[in-house]
This record gives sequence, structure tokens and C-alpha cells, in this order.
Amino acid sequence: ADAIGLYIVSGVAQADDVVRLHGTSPAETYLRVDLLLDAARRTGADAVHPGYGFLSEDAGFARACVAAGLVFVGPPPEVIEAMGSKLAAKAMMAAAGVPVLPTVEIPGTGTGDGAVSAVADAVAALGWPVLVKASAGGGGRGMRVVEVPDALGEALASAAREASSAFGDGTVFVEPYVSRPRHVEVQIFGDTHGNVVHLFERECSIQRRHQKIVEESPSPAVTPELRAALGGAAITVARTIGYVNAGTVEFLLLPDGRFAFLEVNTRLQVEHPVTELVTGLDLVRLQLLVADGIALPIEVLEAGVTGHAIEVRLYAEDATRAWQPSAGRLSRFSVPASAGVRVDSGVEDGSEVSVHYDPMLAKVIAHAPTRREAARALAGALERAKLHGVTTNRDLLVRILRHPEFLAGDIDTGFLVRHDPAVLGAPLADASTRRLHVVAAVLAAQAERRAHAPVLGAIPSGWRNNPSVPQTCAYTGPDGRVDVAYQFDRTGTCTHLAVDGEERDDVAVESCTPDAVILRVGGGLCVDGAPGVGGVSRRYEVERAGPLTFVDGADGATVLTEVERFPLPGTQLAAGALVAPLPGTVVKVTVAVGDPVAAGDTLVAIEAMKMEHEVRAPSGGTVAEVHVVAGEQVEAGRLLVVIHELGGDEAGGDESGGDS
Repeated sequence: ADAIGLYIVSGVAQADDVVRLHGTSPAETYLRVDLLLDAARRTGADAVHPGYGFLSEDAGFARACVAAGLVFVGPPPEVIEAMGSKLAAKAMMAAAGVPVLPTVEIPGTGTGDGAVSAVADAVAALGWPVLVKASAGGGGRGMRVVEVPDALGEALASAAREASSAFGDGTVFVEPYVSRPRHVEVQIFGDTHGNVVHLFERECSIQRRHQKIVEESPSPAVTPELRAALGGAAITVARTIGYVNAGTVEFLLLPDGRFAFLEVNTRLQVEHPVTELVTGLDLVRLQLLVADGIALPIEVLEAGVTGHAIEVRLYAEDATRAWQPSAGRLSRFSVPASAGVRVDSGVEDGSEVSVHYDPMLAKVIAHAPTRREAARALAGALERAKLHGVTTNRDLLVRILRHPEFLAGDIDTGFLVRHDPAVLGAPLADASTRRLHVVAAVLAAQAERRAHAPVLGAIPSGWRNNPSVPQTCAYTGPDGRVDVAYQFDRTGTCTHLAVDGEERDDVAVESCTPDAVILRVGGGLCVDGAPGVGGVSRRYEVERAGPLTFVDGADGATVLTEVERFPLPGTQLAAGALVAPLPGTVVKVTVAVGDPVAAGDTLVAIEAMKMEHEVRAPSGGTVAEVHVVAGEQVEAGRLLVVIHELGGDEAGGDESGGDS
């Protein structure tokens, strides 16, 4: 446990020694065994902790570490190799008596008509729909639900491409798609002294794109009897393969109470903090102890569960637009600290969110005596967080944690199929509140301009000896353009306020500075320097970062863009123009000039943040222009395709890039 460990992490602020891996893609950096071993050598490390991504489940990497004289903090290479293929793992567990789902292996890499025809009958025998899965890796990469036979070929090819990019192995297989199952996993731990234990289960059913976003322990669906059965099966799995160190056995819990083995994750899981909080154990410490040859302590062998823990994965993505990732600079990243809330973050103020890696920003975890208390604390912490610079799934997570079905424990992997992410992910602030946010943005902006005025800075904004028309300012945001008119008297009191031409006599401005505005709502405008009686005072914090303005309050957050009063000509996109929603690599162009397209047709596929993102036609029409080819690197906003709508000379296109 005293060994010097080499931790490969996304942030280096707390590292004593840092080795830069030159390159941008995973294949150029964290998938390069030679570079990682060289980093260990250069820093004098004698142990490598592989984390929970990239090469963490690569038997070749573990074997290379051992050959280099390094302690690999994880299971032996032979165990990783045995479980590295989901196909081989399922066959081994079936032989050991652990229940599994039927499986069809796809020959080769799963691409081409030959692969489809060779397995068509076997796949059809599983029944539709089916699930295509990558044999290597995890995290939802290389997974596709296939509803009908005609879609199988493209699903196999797409899943194989994504798996090959993420894990270096494009092998895929097919199994039945189970409707409304739960995803329940069991934490296991083994040492070199023959001890193997399970540390109870985690519920990971709420997923998007087959990737977990909410995890908790214990599962609200697992009874003491089922817990014993799941734990017993997990230990059987561990003993069958001679497991050592931390690992996770994943199961599919069927609606009728039966369960089936899915896979073994031969590493620490992203969601391990929920197990740490309910057991009081430090799993990373235990990993280091076991790697150092020390037996599992008695507190592990006699561990129990106290309270309830829930974790959410905070992603830089837009849940309302098909989970489109968001890249850029985080001008502000702050989750308020409170009792029972833990934040495991890979970013901070000023961090750049790259398109080359996973878009997860942080894990936020709450621990409380009961599940409902944990959900309440976690939702509150997220709601008060300041997340400026990229779009996040924060509002979606808050609504999930407060959803009646979630609070009742009635969840499964179809939760985000039944409940539209575009609705759950909509801004927490309602339309009325968002208009107040625009008022706060306008007033903060005028205060900032006055603060930086080169002359007569103490004079109120827009003040004249003979007052005439109010000042005006406009912002665009979730509700489109909003115009605000305001006027200050000689004392600096706001005497006139209107939003989109509607007088707001119910809103008083108590104070405004460049970074904070206090509005009294319901008490009336200020008169002779004093606000009207009654109402509720609401404080809004305002930050301007480049062209964007971020407004945060107890009633939600809004991102706004100030409207230019005199925009330069030629800066608007033509109708029908579809642009890249984020930077990345074009992996597929499915149309050519002159092709007819229908609404929803895929036009271009872009690989970014380890996943493929499809740009689809927003309406039917004809392809007028194609500006990219497969293999080309594109920046966000790059023009991809122009469509002319049916029945018109030009398309009424979506400047945001359509559904992607």
C-alpha cells in the first residue's frame, strides 16, 4: 500500500509528477501501452492503477505492466483476458450454472452483407427486437437496439465501427432485447489469500444510449432473499475465474424476478462511490492493499449497508437534442458543498471540454439515512450548481430525481424511453422566470457598462436632464428573442421596466451590480428610491463569458446571448443549411447532390467524444449542396449539407444541424 502509484487522470492539478501524452484521440494517447509504460518508468512508479476507462480492462496492458516489473492494480491478466470477451464470459458462466441470455455471435467484425446473411436465421430465432453489443469494453459503446430485420446490417456495421474506435476490437454479438428490465450489478472483491466477498448491489437502470447516468445502492427492487441470490451468483462467478482485486458482476433483472448474467467488469466502476458511502469502505485503498499482497481487512469481510446513496453522472451534453455532446470552455464549474454530498470532478473553472474523450464532467453523490432524503439532497445540490460554458444534463438529472416513478423505485432501463428526455431536460426555470432572468441580464450588463465608463461613471445609466424614451436591450435564449426597456432616474432608481412591450409594474429593482441583481417580484416599482411594499426578493447571479450571459437563481438557470444592435451583413446562414453540431471527424456521408431525402434521414455521421452522432434531415426535400467527405475533420458550425425543401426553392432549414 506504500507503493508509488501512477494515476492516469483527466486533471493533473493534484499530481506531483505529470507526463504529457502528445496527441488528441484515444488511439494516440491513453490506448498507447508503450507511452504509458514509458511514463511509469520516467516517474519512477512501481505500480499502475488503470482507472476505469481506456486500457483498464485490457489484458495486454496488464501483462505488459507485469513484464515491465510494475504492479498492476487489478486482477491478473488471465482473468481480464477470460472476461474481456463478453461472448467467452457468457459461455463460461453458463457452464458454471449462472443463468445467461441466449447469444448469437457475428463472424468477423460484423460488417458486410455476408455477416448478416450468415446469422440472419439465428438472430430471427431470438425474436425482435434484438440488441447488438460490443464484445469488448463497456459503457454503452457499440450497442444498438434493432427493431426490424432490415435494420440489422447497418446496426452491426455502426456498432462495430464504434467498438473498434473505442476499444480497438470491433467484435459484436446479438442477444434478445428484454423489455423493461432492471440493470443490477454486484461489487465483488477478492484477495490472494482465498477471500472472496460481495459488497452488495447497485441499481443502474436509468440509462441513456445504454450508458448509466443514475446509480444507487442498495437497489429499491432487491429483497433480502434476492440480494442473497445475486451475491451468491456473483461469488460463484468470482471463484470460477479466480478473481482478485475489485470487480463488478452485472446482471439483468427481469420483470418476473429472474436474473441473467451480463458480464464482469474487471476494474473499478465509475459508480463505486455509492458502494463506498453505504459500506464506509474506501475501495481504492482496498485495491492497493490487495495489490500489495495484503489480505482483505475484517471490516470488508463483515461489511454491511448503512443508509442509501445515489450518484448521477453530470455530462456535457444536451438531453433535449438526442444527447448531443457539448464541447468548449467551462467559465464556471461549482457544485455547492453540503453535508452528505460528494463531488468527484474532472474539471474546474477554466477547463476545456474536448471532443476527443467522454463528455462526463463529474459524478455527484449523496448519502442519507433514506432513499428519499438522498434524492432530495442530490437534486438540491445540482439545482444550485453553477455550470457555465457548455450545455449539461443537469436539469434532466434534477427532474429524474424528483420524478414520482423514481421516488417510488419504479424504474427500469426503459425509463428514458417512456419519459421524453426533451421534456425532462427542459430548463428548470419556467417561461415566466426566464423572462426575469433576461431582466437580470439586461440590468447587470448596463451596470457593467457604467462601471467601465471612461467618464461620468457615477451618473445613472441613460440619465438625461429631460428624460425621453427608455433604454432598450434584447437577448435570445430558450424562448427566442426577449426585449427589455428600462429607465433610471437621477438617484439611480429604476422607474420604468417593460418586457416585450408589457409594463412590469410588479417588479422592483432593489439593487444591480455587474455580477448580481436583486429583483422584488410582486411588490411594485420603486418610488422615490424605495421599493413597493410586499413581494418576494430574488437574487440572481450573472456572469458574462464572451458572447454568453449566465443567470443563476434559486428558481433555475438560463443561458442568454445579447442581440447585436448592428449585426454585420452576411453572417446569417442560408435556409436549408445543416451545420456540424460539434467538432469531430466525418465518418459517413450518405447523400449526394440531387438525392431526395425524407424528414429524419441520416445525411452525415460525425464521430466525437467516442460516439457517432448523426445529422438528420429536418424535413423532406432535395440535396442541393454537400460540403464534406468521409474522413474530414470539421469544427462546430461547419456547413455540411444544404437541402431544398419540397414545394419550395429553398429549405427552411435548421441552423443547429437538425437532429444529431
